[in-house]
Amino acid sequence: MASVPTDVQAKVNGIVEQDAAKGRVPVHTFDPDASPESKGADAGKQTQKLGIERDDLKASGQEVAVDTGKGKPSILPTITIEDVDKAGSRTNGQVQQNPPETPTSPTWPASPTAPTSPDGPEPPGAMPSGPAPAIPDWYKVGWRDVSGIDRQRVTEGEEKEKELLSLFLSEQFYGEWYHNAALVVVAVLVTHFLTRFHFGFGWVFIILAFCNTYYSTSMVRTRRRARDDIQRELVKTRLSAELEIESADWLNNFLDRFWLIYEPVLSRTIVASVDQILSQSCPPFLDSLRLSTFTLGTKAPRVDKVKTFPRTEDDVVLMEWWFSFTPNDVSELTEKQKMNKVNPKIILNVRVGKGLASAAMPILLEDMMFSGHMKIRLKLMTNFPHVQLVDLSFMDKPVFDYVLKPIGGETFGFDIGNVPGLSAFIRDTVHSVLGPMMYEPNVFTLNLEQMLSGEPIDTAIGVLQVTIQSARDLKGSKLGGGRPDPFVSLCLNERAELAKTKWKHNTSNPTWMETKFILVNSLTENLLFKVFDYNDHRANTDLGFASFDLSVLEADATQEDIEAPILKDGKERGTIRFDVNFYPVLKPEVDASGTEGLPDTKVGIVRLTVHQAKDLDSSKSLAGDLNPFVKLYTGSAKHPMHVTRKVKHTNNPVWEDSTEFLCTDKESSVVIAKVVDDRDFLKDPIIGYMSIRLTDLLQAKASGKDWWPLSGARSGKIRITADWKPLNMAGSLHGAEQYVPPIGVVRLWIQRATDVKNVEATLGGKSDPYVRVLVNNIIEGRTEVVNNNLNPEWDQIIYIPVHSLKETMLLECMDYQHLTKDRSLGYTELKVSDLAVPNAAESAEFLYQSTGKREAEEPLRLGNGAYKGKLHYVAEFVPAYAIRGIGFDSGPSEIEQAAERTGAVSPHSDDGGTVHDETEDEDEGAVPDGLTVTTPVSENNDPTNGQLGHKKTKSTDTTASARTTGTTGTTGTTGTTADEKRPEEQGIEMSKEELLKHQSGIIICNVLSGRLHKKARLEVLLDEAYWPAFSTVRARSTNAHWEYIGEGFVKELDFSRVWLRLNEADEGDKDDIVAEWKGDAKAFLERTMDGPQEFTLVDPNDEDKKSTVKIEARYMPVPIKLEARESVNNQGILRVDLLDGHNIHGIDRGGKSDPYVVFHLNGQRVYKSQTKKKTLNPEWNENFVVQVPSRAGSDFTLEVFDWNQIEQAKSLGTCKIDLESVEPFTAVERSLPLSSAKHGDKGEIRVRLLFTPEIIVKSRKNTSTFSSAGRAMTQIGHLPVGAGKGVIQGVTGVFKRRNSSGSESSDEGRELPAGVVSKQVDYAAEGGAAPFPASASNGHSAEPGTLRVHVKDAKDLSTADIKPYVAIRVGDKERKTKHAHKTATPEWNESFAFSAAPGTQPKLFAWVYDHKTLGKDRLLGSAEIDIWEQLQPGEAVPSKDLTIELREGQGLLHLRLEYDPDTPLSTRNSRASLHSLSGGEKAPPVSPSRFSLSRRRGADKDD
Repeated sequence: MASVPTDVQAKVNGIVEQDAAKGRVPVHTFDPDASPESKGADAGKQTQKLGIERDDLKASGQEVAVDTGKGKPSILPTITIEDVDKAGSRTNGQVQQNPPETPTSPTWPASPTAPTSPDGPEPPGAMPSGPAPAIPDWYKVGWRDVSGIDRQRVTEGEEKEKELLSLFLSEQFYGEWYHNAALVVVAVLVTHFLTRFHFGFGWVFIILAFCNTYYSTSMVRTRRRARDDIQRELVKTRLSAELEIESADWLNNFLDRFWLIYEPVLSRTIVASVDQILSQSCPPFLDSLRLSTFTLGTKAPRVDKVKTFPRTEDDVVLMEWWFSFTPNDVSELTEKQKMNKVNPKIILNVRVGKGLASAAMPILLEDMMFSGHMKIRLKLMTNFPHVQLVDLSFMDKPVFDYVLKPIGGETFGFDIGNVPGLSAFIRDTVHSVLGPMMYEPNVFTLNLEQMLSGEPIDTAIGVLQVTIQSARDLKGSKLGGGRPDPFVSLCLNERAELAKTKWKHNTSNPTWMETKFILVNSLTENLLFKVFDYNDHRANTDLGFASFDLSVLEADATQEDIEAPILKDGKERGTIRFDVNFYPVLKPEVDASGTEGLPDTKVGIVRLTVHQAKDLDSSKSLAGDLNPFVKLYTGSAKHPMHVTRKVKHTNNPVWEDSTEFLCTDKESSVVIAKVVDDRDFLKDPIIGYMSIRLTDLLQAKASGKDWWPLSGARSGKIRITADWKPLNMAGSLHGAEQYVPPIGVVRLWIQRATDVKNVEATLGGKSDPYVRVLVNNIIEGRTEVVNNNLNPEWDQIIYIPVHSLKETMLLECMDYQHLTKDRSLGYTELKVSDLAVPNAAESAEFLYQSTGKREAEEPLRLGNGAYKGKLHYVAEFVPAYAIRGIGFDSGPSEIEQAAERTGAVSPHSDDGGTVHDETEDEDEGAVPDGLTVTTPVSENNDPTNGQLGHKKTKSTDTTASARTTGTTGTTGTTGTTADEKRPEEQGIEMSKEELLKHQSGIIICNVLSGRLHKKARLEVLLDEAYWPAFSTVRARSTNAHWEYIGEGFVKELDFSRVWLRLNEADEGDKDDIVAEWKGDAKAFLERTMDGPQEFTLVDPNDEDKKSTVKIEARYMPVPIKLEARESVNNQGILRVDLLDGHNIHGIDRGGKSDPYVVFHLNGQRVYKSQTKKKTLNPEWNENFVVQVPSRAGSDFTLEVFDWNQIEQAKSLGTCKIDLESVEPFTAVERSLPLSSAKHGDKGEIRVRLLFTPEIIVKSRKNTSTFSSAGRAMTQIGHLPVGAGKGVIQGVTGVFKRRNSSGSESSDEGRELPAGVVSKQVDYAAEGGAAPFPASASNGHSAEPGTLRVHVKDAKDLSTADIKPYVAIRVGDKERKTKHAHKTATPEWNESFAFSAAPGTQPKLFAWVYDHKTLGKDRLLGSAEIDIWEQLQPGEAVPSKDLTIELREGQGLLHLRLEYDPDTPLSTRNSRASLHSLSGGEKAPPVSPSRFSLSRRRGADKDD
């Protein structure tokens, strides 16, 4: 190729230089004679100079690619809405040219996309304005770069010379012998020099100290390495003796290989994050700070041994780990690994000077070593990542070593560890910092659940209310023996002081009665009460401390009257008395659509974040630049609650600083921010301020507009955001202040659903659907459960209280789960405004009116936007009477009460004072009263003066606040806001007697407080008690404070019941009832409408465990016209007397029949009569009772059969009995004609019917997909309410009656175990005597008596193609019945006798098997009965009829237990027929319902 002429090349060079001088586009040149490969490589190296990428795309790509590592993430400012500099740096329409970055700028080599401030380069200490920059090629990052393994190999001759040279040098000059010999030579030469020039002995001692430190340090390292080698060998033999300690060689082998791959990535990640921070935080007197070399070496960390503790809780893993990082140990390395081994090395280049007149000074850190013994505790959870908490604690002080050479670098560097005393000082400092944090017994807790949730790590989880009452017998330490002037300082784990009390003058028994509020982010720490003796002019004297473990608050959040010893030097120096109360933060609630929402509360924790400011007014600064920081205040507080860090020399500071404080009234809280210019020796002036309501800040955060103009300045705006975290305290949810009385009810007739989602298809079952109605995310009503059905028919009417036309009801179809939370099958919405409108006529009684019935067929919407199934319902609004004065008086919150007590109770206030900090300073200047801003800065309206957007109205709003620094006592006043005018204030007034005359209405309960024997939530149930009307939150302690308002609808007040239950389980989980109370609704209202009343709830399993709750109530009548099937008269107990038959059809050879009668209710058999032989006119004179859940919809039939000994019984005719026409409380005789398709209409049956209205207690059944796919089963108990008297009589259903004194507790009983329905056997009604003589003793006899078990029958077994039999075991004795023929409703009527006594054989076990002739019998179900819970030996006739639900299958087993304590087993027959007993009436059967009713959720605790 021909050479280019010189003049032509000069012209080309001139053009290139002119283009480069313009600075708009970087110019890239290369040698034209170079090869294509060289040109490509050169172009690749110059990619960043081309500038052809878009800045925004480039920044985005870099941000995704760079991993900032495991350190604390830097929050980069992202201004997306109110950035007034969005259009670029424009002044008077001209574009300003940004100066190019140079290697001397503080931000070089930061991201090329980083914007340049209009005031000049970014100030030191500013937050990084762009993503992490690319790491330069000349950096040595990772062991591969440091070792040079990827460099081009040298020639063979050079390699040989290098190996010989290194071999010779390492043996002769660079061994341990050389270092020790060199130390001796240097010491001799230096001392000779000092002696020659007549230096004193002091200098000689200094030299000897250096030599001694160096020698001892080197020997310690040598011995440690030798000891590690020896211990490593001893571990192998020790493991055989100490089986509890395990080796981790498998893990170490993995780390050895993985470390070589991961270490370069880890090093690069660390450099990318640390180097960016160093470049931005470089002090002004330095040119730059750079990590030029970083590697952790080629030797991986090791886990020496592991010890596991297996005897812990099921969700806790506890281990001890011995680990080490000893990169200088080469005992286990091969020769090749030794040759390529790289030690850890970190080089920090510090450039001193500016520009060309700068020099680099490397700081070298190498040969790091670390080993320790740590205890690790993992707390597991069900959600990802399945580890909730990690507690770390060093069992012993860790051992660490390093070589730090601040000057001289690698060649002439001097290890500061050789300086006498410096190494020990650094080691002790590290231990003093880590000791309170994570040395045994202190633990360092990592909340992985919180970290992965995206919340800040330092965010508070709740508030501690600490009331410091008094101290006694304090022992002072004054020289003259005088009494101290004590005060108390609070801190967590020896960290910074959080709060302190006032000091009391000259007393050993001070009383403070001060309440402090502390925000905590963990309950695994210790709260320390440090007692000091106050001194005016010298340091306060430490008198000792007392400790309180916060972890006990997890079990009980209220700890009162705690006395703790005050200790100093291991000796007791007095006692301190205090109270501690913990208020946790409420978690977000998830609605049916899957969106999270925070509960709306008055009290909560506010997290304020000061992000940045722009265009601050620099007119008050002579230099034109400021040193701004921000002070935050609440209301009229004199001292700031938080001060941000100071940013130097900038008018556009970035702080990204957060703080939290306690707010007792969100509506009236005001936040004040003052931007202050830091002056070193002069008074700091305020360069701008803002005052804003907290509610405005929270709303702006939701809308994304968070820039606010500053007042009192020519220009400037600040970006501040706020987050709200509600607190779980009395009245915070559904309290008296938030409560709005209802305007009426919506009558929802839930008919059916079609083709609902099957969430149990994978397990071979079907969904168990029910419908719940939510208003404002609160469950207001639910239908019953229809098991195992994808097209359920409920045909049920429920009433939903509504409070405003703006409310929207959420009708959600749910799949019922017995053990886990219910699952959603879809939802639809119904607006109240579609059903009601304001009443056009000016009526004082009703302020709203209905628009009529609305029939709907709505599709069910799933969470992902899809639809599955349809819901059919009819809705109608029914207005309530506008009663004036419906509501409750609301007092101050618990926190406000405590703050008021602190201000009011100050005994001996003259004998003490406030302890002032030296760092406390007075306010630089006050800001004018009133709000300065209410709306954020708009995008097109840049603030030019302090008045933009300001609202000049005087405000008296204040807030009571608490914070984590300084004194956190609160004194605040409650602001007043204009309440919305409610319609009930325009209504009518009614007396209590007039209100209670209305049968239907809304019961409004205010659950105030309680003293519980277990922490639980209170459920209020009405009428049939199928679902709770409402439930409070779970109490934080046994001394509960709820102040929770809930509602429920009653249809007939005279017949309604109120149930109070304490449920220890969370809502949606398996019920765990620990106490209950029940009574008449009318009597309940008569007591509670006059004021709060206490009710005693009794544990159903232990009557000695009692709890009390305090409740007040209101009643709002609603005029409802009930359908016949809704009335209490529609359900109750039906007594049927089977009298006789006439002219029965005869089908035997002699023209006679052997008739018996079977009664069915809703398809299920409820009674079978005795068989009358050889007659056409039988007389039975039998009677039975049955529970009828709905007369209007019941299918009650009788069928007469002819009994045959060999053949199957033949039907003689059937008849349907109309129950709807039966009048309550009136016995009626009916002759029922029989009808048969085969024999025609012939014969009649005469019966007597007596119906008694009663409330049927309905309960939910546990469903099991694995056992029976959620088969529907009915179990109904009942509570008679005959004639509205509310007196328990007859069959007690689910609840067993006990004799007790008192009018209120006469109807209280103990609940039977889940799945068991019991009734007392009434032998007098059966016309016979007791089968056993009565016991003369009321106590438990020590001698065994006879327990007789009568196995009667079973029903609802899994299938009809079975031959069932029953096996009964009591103690070690087991008996079996005969197997029945193929049927799902077998009858055995066999009895067995066992020897038993109350002190022995407490359990009876029953198994139902399917008999197999050839194979193994199959288990159909099992049952377990506590004998002595059912039988009371002190009773005259200890006997009981039981109906037990089978576990591990399905079905009901009917047994009778009888016990004779005076007759031994030897005098009795072991087997007899049930027909041999004097009988007549059988046990009242359990009736099925039209609905899929089932027992309560808490059944089968053994599941």
